[in-house]
Amino acid sequence: MPKFAHFSLDGVRRLSSVAEFRVTDPSVTLIRVDRLGVVHQARSPAEKRAMLAAASDGDLVLAGGREVVAVDDIPAARAQASIR
Repeated sequence: MPKFAHFSLDGVRRLSSVAEFRVTDPSVTLIRVDRLGVVHQARSPAEKRAMLAAASDGDLVLAGGREVVAVDDIPAARAQASIR
């Protein structure tokens, strides 16, 4: 697998700019591409919390529902996911 030095979010809406988008919504799936290029998927609340806890600044985290947005603020997404 290739190592990615940096992910560009140009052209992708960001979670911090989409007020009505909730990562905790059951219809939302989280996708994380880590620094080694390994892709992870989370659908349940527990999986989402675990994924966000494991995510680092160098990972690409996307939230997909009716649209796909980049999770650009991991700490805020973690806080949102802890609310049930």
